[in-house]
Amino acid sequence: MSQLVAERRFPCGSALITSGSSCIEHLPPGAVTYGAVTVMQVVGHKEGLDVMERADPLFLLIGLPTIPVMLILGKMIRWEDYVLRLWRKYSNKLQILNSIFPGIGCPVPRIPAEANPLADHVSATRILCGALVFPTIATIVGKLMFSSVNSNLQRTILGGIAFVAIKGAFKVYFKQQQYLRQAHRKILNYPEQEEA
Repeated sequence: MSQLVAERRFPCGSALITSGSSCIEHLPPGAVTYGAVTVMQVVGHKEGLDVMERADPLFLLIGLPTIPVMLILGKMIRWEDYVLRLWRKYSNKLQILNSIFPGIGCPVPRIPAEANPLADHVSATRILCGALVFPTIATIVGKLMFSSVNSNLQRTILGGIAFVAIKGAFKVYFKQQQYLRQAHRKILNYPEQEEA
């Protein structure tokens, strides 16, 4: 009797449990749950539940676990590095960039070596944690900056774009300053002490 009541109230959950029990054990732990929570957070709690209840259970089993995977893969795209390379290449033609960021178009005495960002385990941890917390940050930034937008989804997308753009601009500026500091660094000879 209680199973019948549960199936009437939560048809999506019942279908997921009965049809996907063998598939779920092969998925990463919590990927389906994280995907469902992300959908409810981004779209809105009530709207997210409605969307998931109307969706095909097979689509949910495939679609929900791909949400954290896509967030991690998206976080691994280092678009700031491409922007920085283009900036360094064409900045001498744009004088306005030189007035805003002094030294960006000046020739450097030597080109410093840049480390591989994925070689460090701290970077891999930051990528993972940053990717998984991104929907929450996008929702918060959207509510703070775009409160006049009525749609939760549009507000979250705008908040995510604003967060990525602002963070990327700071990251590009910081990396350029590090690059200039390393390019102009000089290694001095160790002063020899005179014997007494």
